[in-house]
Amino acid sequence: MLAFFLQPNFLWYGIDAFGVECNGVRECESSSQLHSQLMLEGIEVVKIRRFFQWQRVYPKKLAAADVQSLLGQWAQLLSSGLPLLSCIRLVQLENVSNRLRYELIKLQDSLLAGESFSKALAHSGLFEPILVKLVAAGEASGELSELLSQVHAQKSRQIELKRKLLRSLFMPILTLMSGFCVCLVIIYLVVPKVANLYATSSHKLPALTSWLLELSSVGSNELLLLLTLVLTTYGIALWLWSKKTARLKLEWIFWRIPGLGRLVFLHAHADLFLVLSLTLNAGVPLITCLELAKKSSRSLRIKRDIEDIVLKLNQGQKISLIIGVLGWPPQVLQLIRVGEASGKLGVSFTQLHHYFEVQVSNQSVWLEQLIEPLLLLLVATFVGLILIALYLPLFEMGQMM
Repeated sequence: MLAFFLQPNFLWYGIDAFGVECNGVRECESSSQLHSQLMLEGIEVVKIRRFFQWQRVYPKKLAAADVQSLLGQWAQLLSSGLPLLSCIRLVQLENVSNRLRYELIKLQDSLLAGESFSKALAHSGLFEPILVKLVAAGEASGELSELLSQVHAQKSRQIELKRKLLRSLFMPILTLMSGFCVCLVIIYLVVPKVANLYATSSHKLPALTSWLLELSSVGSNELLLLLTLVLTTYGIALWLWSKKTARLKLEWIFWRIPGLGRLVFLHAHADLFLVLSLTLNAGVPLITCLELAKKSSRSLRIKRDIEDIVLKLNQGQKISLIIGVLGWPPQVLQLIRVGEASGKLGVSFTQLHHYFEVQVSNQSVWLEQLIEPLLLLLVATFVGLILIALYLPLFEMGQMM
């Protein structure tokens, strides 16, 4: 079995006798043998890559940058009027996994066999289900290139926002980790020696110093217990998150935390209305759009609300009345009422997506500006309290002398 997974195949790329680019997967003993076989078949070899059996299933998911690159190239090539098969064949990718290259070759084979693009994507198991559903909607409406272009633009904005946020968090996190390491060094190395020094003194120690010495003693003697407590707390949190009722309450609490919680709330709604906008504008029925949005959302509260909306829509109620009862933000209710009255609900979903996207950007900027001074203040306060606790007895002894 191990030998089977380590047995190499080869991904090859070349140009056939008609000048058409072609590629494939073939099992050979060596790349030179494969090169000879392809030359005999009239194929001019451009590139050969070693490909192992285990790479057929790993990695499990595509990186966000690879999805962005694929969608952008597919949208551009499709908008230029090229057939879908040629678009897949002409994609140029750098530094991506061999599995993605293999799946692109399998996509071509599936299309040649008469399978639809969305079904071929679904069978690969490498693409997100929501992307597969959006592609299916684009195929049904005949607006596949436009839909891929919009999804690509959204992915690009998300990647840029994430990159910007991580870049802005680098120095604060570095400062926090440095302060944490300094505190650990003081607590585990400096405080025990100071404790021995104060033990020989008959003076009563200040409360702050006593707390620090107690903390150092507990940290030194009960380290295993503390680690067990941390892991147990983490396990309980995961267990609660897996329970539907508890997770709904935890999401409600987390969304109301200023800063990060608010950002997650806005991002979840931006993604929701993106899916609704793309699918409804592509001609997909509203209830199907809601089902797709439900599958794509990671928020259990949004999934629950969409279930209620679908149920009541099937009972003949208006979507604006349903959302009003559910207590969604006033901006959502207002725009959906306008879209429902004008018969252009897809336009309202698009406007809501843009609104929440702008709010996500503004919240990210605010969070970036807040988090660095906040972490600096936290580290300075903690280190300052430790130093005060260490030197306060010395000051009191000096005053008594």
